[in-house]
Amino acid sequence: MSELPLIGITGRQKKGHDVNGVLSVQGELDIDLFFASYGHQVAMAGGIPVLIPRHSSTEVVSKLDGIVLSGGADVDPAIHSPEEDPSLSKFEPGRDVHEFEILNEAIEKDVPVLGICRGIQVINVHAGGTLFQDIPDHANINKPYDDQHHKVCFEPGSILSGIYGSEISVNSLHHQAIKKIGDGIKAVGWSKEGEATEEIIEAIETDSNRILAVQWHPELLPGANPIFSWLIDQATK
Repeated sequence: MSELPLIGITGRQKKGHDVNGVLSVQGELDIDLFFASYGHQVAMAGGIPVLIPRHSSTEVVSKLDGIVLSGGADVDPAIHSPEEDPSLSKFEPGRDVHEFEILNEAIEKDVPVLGICRGIQVINVHAGGTLFQDIPDHANINKPYDDQHHKVCFEPGSILSGIYGSEISVNSLHHQAIKKIGDGIKAVGWSKEGEATEEIIEAIETDSNRILAVQWHPELLPGANPIFSWLIDQATK
C-alpha cells in the first residue's frame, strides 16, 4: 500500500465530438473522464484519486485501496426491471458490465467502495435489487447543483448516522431510485421534508460495512465532505 491510499474512480466514456476542444478528426475516439469534484474530495480527505478507464482489466482493483462508483447514466432497465419502458432512460453501453466486474472484484478482495448517485443504484442492482424507473418530481436539476433540496434522515446506529448525525440537507440530481433492496444490503437513509415529493431510499450499507452508498452528490456540496474521510479510513485498514 502506498503512503497515501490510491482511490480508483469510475467514470463516463464519451465520444470526442461530445467534448469541447477535441479535434474533428478525433470525433469518433472514446474519452474516459469523471467530474473533477470526485478527485478533489478524495484528495482533501487524504487519498490519491486515479481514474479507472473503461477498458481496464479488473486486476486494477488489486492495486487500489478504495473505489468510488461515480454518478452518470442510468443502469439499463433490462438488467433489473425488464418490464419498464427503456425510453425513460439514457444508457451508457458497457459501463454497467464494467462496474459490475469492478464491484465483484472489490467484494472478493475486500476493497472498500463508496457509491454516489448512479453508484448506489449499481450496487443495489448488482445485489439483485430493482429501481424505480423514473421519479421526475424528486429531481432538482433546474437549480444549482449544490442546492440543498431536501433532508435525509438516517437509521440510528448506522455508519452514516455516525458520519452525519441524525439527518442532513442534500442536493438531488437523480430521476431513479432504489425500489427493491438487494441481498445483503441495508437501507439506512430516507428522504424527508423539504421539496421532496415522496420518501425514497437515499442511503445504503452492506452487511460487511465495507460498502456505503448515497443517492445524492456529496462531492458537490460545499467543503470537505466527511463521507470521503470514511472511505479513506476504510482504505487504510
